[in-house]
Amino acid sequence: MDRDPLSVLLVDDEGFFISLIASQLHDEYGYKVDTGFTGKEAVEKIANAKRAYDVILLDYMMPEMSGLNVLQWMHEQKNETPVVMLTAAGSENVAVEAMKMGAYDYLRKEHIDVQRLAIIIQATHERRQFRIARELEIEKEREIKLNLEATEKVRRILNTLSPRLNEDFAAIGVELDLRTRLIRNSLPEEVKSHLDDMTREIRTHVASIENGVKGLLSLYKVMYARHSEEGEIENIRGEVEKVPLASKSEK
Repeated sequence: MDRDPLSVLLVDDEGFFISLIASQLHDEYGYKVDTGFTGKEAVEKIANAKRAYDVILLDYMMPEMSGLNVLQWMHEQKNETPVVMLTAAGSENVAVEAMKMGAYDYLRKEHIDVQRLAIIIQATHERRQFRIARELEIEKEREIKLNLEATEKVRRILNTLSPRLNEDFAAIGVELDLRTRLIRNSLPEEVKSHLDDMTREIRTHVASIENGVKGLLSLYKVMYARHSEEGEIENIRGEVEKVPLASKSEK
């Protein structure tokens, strides 16, 4: 599959220089080159671009708004398009400052030839792609770690909840037996059979609910929790911790 040509913004106040370079980059290397002549124009083009530029070549020394000013603006806008700063001889301090502000590289203008510039553009783009891939990998690793922590928290809650529910279901059975016997002794014979039928039906429903709850708890133990649900997990934990056991509430 053919890739789209790299989109480059070349900004310099020397009109003849950028026209020549832009033409050669397009004709010889197939780059899509947009040009600007001032820092303000660079800001406008970057802000209004329908598709972000792949690489920006930015002259340091421009009237009204320098290349460093443009870099600062990009930093404030959280624009991470890679920038190569173009500097004049004796501007090493500027180059260092530009690198501190996020520029990927710098190039002295008197050393520029189209072949070298094309190589730098390609290398800068590849470095940016590598950074993006690495950032995605780090974010994925972080996401997995947080999800594992959330999953472990859910499992701890389930491990706390399971024995409590088992006690509650057992307490229901004991209370049902006890209260049925107490009530049964005071009933006439013809009503006792109805009570027995009702008791058996209640036991059937309780057993069904107990099996369903156990199945759900077992299922949740093998599920993968999302850390984005951390707040809901904490709410559930709080509810579990504050609800007393039915067996203990009767004492």
